[in-house]
Amino acid sequence: MKAKKIIYQIILITLMALWIPISLDKLINFELFRSAMIQQPFSDQLGMYLAYTLPPLELAVGLLFIMPKTRIWAFSLSSLMMLAFVAYVGLAVMKVWEKFPCGCGLVFQQLGWTAHLWLNMAFLVVSLLGLWLELSFLKHHSPINRIIENNTSDDITSLQVNSGSPTATKLKTSPRLQKE
Repeated sequence: MKAKKIIYQIILITLMALWIPISLDKLINFELFRSAMIQQPFSDQLGMYLAYTLPPLELAVGLLFIMPKTRIWAFSLSSLMMLAFVAYVGLAVMKVWEKFPCGCGLVFQQLGWTAHLWLNMAFLVVSLLGLWLELSFLKHHSPINRIIENNTSDDITSLQVNSGSPTATKLKTSPRLQKE
C-alpha cells in the first residue's frame, strides 16, 4: 500500500508539472499560441475557440490536483485531454494533413511528431494510472466502506465487551426465554 501511495504522489507531481507550466506558457505567449491554433487544419472558428479555452482548461486541470476532493476530476479531465491529444497527434503522424504547426509550447515544440505522440501516450498512461489509483483509494475510503469496517469492528468489540455484562445475562434469563 505504501508503494501505491508513493507512485500516486509521483503521478500527482508529474501531472501538475505538465499541465500548469504548459498552460502558463500558452497564456504568456498567447498571441503566438492563438496564431498556431488558427493555422491548424480545422476551421478558424474552432481554432479561436480552442485558443481561448485550452489554456484555462489546462491550468484548471493542473490546479484541480491540489485539492484531494477534486482529484477525481483532475485525473478524469487529464485522461480525456491526453486521449484527444494522442488522437490529434496520431493523425499528424499518419500524415492525414500535409503540415500544421504545434501549439504545444515549451519543450514540446522541439519534438518531432512521432516523439510527441509517444510522449502524449506516456502521459495518457500516467493519467489513467492516476485515475485508477484515485478510484481505488476512494473505494477503500468511501463512507460506505468506513461504515461497514466500523460496524464490523464495533460488533466484534461489543461481543467481546458485552459477553459477560449484566445486559447479556439478562437477555439469557429474561422471562420470555425462561418460559421456552
